Amino acid sequence: MLLNKKEMLLGGLYSAMIAIGILAIAGFYKINRNVLPILEHPDPALRQVAEPIVHIDNSIISLIDDIISTLRYQAMIDFFADRSVPRGLAAPQVGISKRLVVCGINGNIKVMINPEILERKGTYIDMDDCMSVREDNEMLIKRSAYVKIKYKTLENKEKILVVKNDYAALVEHEIDHLNGMLNIDYLME
Repeated sequence: MLLNKKEMLLGGLYSAMIAIGILAIAGFYKINRNVLPILEHPDPALRQVAEPIVHIDNSIISLIDDIISTLRYQAMIDFFADRSVPRGLAAPQVGISKRLVVCGINGNIKVMINPEILERKGTYIDMDDCMSVREDNEMLIKRSAYVKIKYKTLENKEKILVVKNDYAALVEHEIDHLNGMLNIDYLME
């Protein structure tokens, strides 16, 4: 079925109104939540090794809330900008040199304090994009197919997480940020 000019103009108008509404919602969210600016390569802060978190206090809890708000806001913007929707964010990406990672894993927000990779197995190759590296957001990167991580929760309890394939790559990517590494360090020939 072919559309006439009037139908095409109305469709374009409705699309523009929806886009403006979504941007307004994102702007309202950004104003009412503490959305942090994301550092971009070549900012030298991204190359620093992050410091361990010794005490989980109100400043750490506030930082976690801010990182979650930033991740949610960026997901809204990137979804409508037709970019890959981010699934994780490390504290160094927002200029805080602390060993803290927030990831979306199996539909849940996972907060990992002082995460440490205990074991890696296999090979997983996939596209790896990063909010801090905008030069080329479609990079093929080789990572582990299986990763076992030890971390602390907000309640200061030690946990073990085992992830595979896509989630293993995600967690490795975010922990790399804690060690001053970026996905461009792994570019495949």
